[in-house]
Amino acid sequence: MKIDRLLGIVVYLLGRDTVSARVLAEKFGVSPRTIQRDIESISLAGIPVGSLQGQSGGYFIVDSFKMNRQLLQAEDYAIILAALKGLLSGYDNERAQNAVDKMMALSPDRALPQQAFQLNLGVLREGKNTAQDMAVLEQAIKEKKVIRFQYTDARNIVSDRCVEPLLLTYKWYAWYLFAYCRDKQDYRLFRISRMRQAASMSKPFAATHADAEDLLAAHTDHRHSINVKLLCAAEGRVLLEEAFPNAELLDVREVGLVMSFSVPEEESGWFGRLLEHSDLVTVLEPESLRERMRSLAERMVKKYG
Repeated sequence: MKIDRLLGIVVYLLGRDTVSARVLAEKFGVSPRTIQRDIESISLAGIPVGSLQGQSGGYFIVDSFKMNRQLLQAEDYAIILAALKGLLSGYDNERAQNAVDKMMALSPDRALPQQAFQLNLGVLREGKNTAQDMAVLEQAIKEKKVIRFQYTDARNIVSDRCVEPLLLTYKWYAWYLFAYCRDKQDYRLFRISRMRQAASMSKPFAATHADAEDLLAAHTDHRHSINVKLLCAAEGRVLLEEAFPNAELLDVREVGLVMSFSVPEEESGWFGRLLEHSDLVTVLEPESLRERMRSLAERMVKKYG
């Protein structure tokens, strides 16, 4: 509906500086001409939309404009609160707690409907050291200060790093720091649990970086990946789908179930899950992984008899 699109455009512009008609057209699935007409309708409704010409031009809402809090309904506040409380269950952050209090105060009549879901992100907590390091890193990101730390990579190689921290992100079942590494002169991801002696320095960033989320999205995963193929017992299908949720599972009548997926070779998480379900699977490919399993089995037999 047009009214929904107009409201969506307003909300989209409120969270950004300047947005071109082309970007808005792609976002809302209409033509640039339709966006122009929508902007005219929004302006007639009393919402001050400005425009800039040129290659970097576009539409924006003037800074002095303030939205009425009733733009959001009670159900919207309930969803936002559920997300914020979920964040707090896995990450201690005073500002996030303050945001919960503010959303409670801003909600219409302060009467929130019963939420149909709950997010418990306690799995995000990786231990005391990680929590302490994250506090140091978060402050350095805010102040745009260089940090130095000792890092142990997946190959157990230890090095001293000097980086410009840009963003904390939770992915691959662990917390990571996305930063510009001065040593490598490139953007890198560092697993926080592998960092030691993280300390903020007085040095400011040497350069201005683009938006951290955009940089992270464009960041190439430098880890070397391998393609794994497993022969799986039919009775273990549910457990294996849970262990390797992104795998392709094929029902091959001649041999049973065949599962294939791609994983970073040097990371340990997927290998641990493979060992956990070793009674349900046989490694078919690659040969290097078969040899790794064989060698490990021999060492375990020798150790435990």
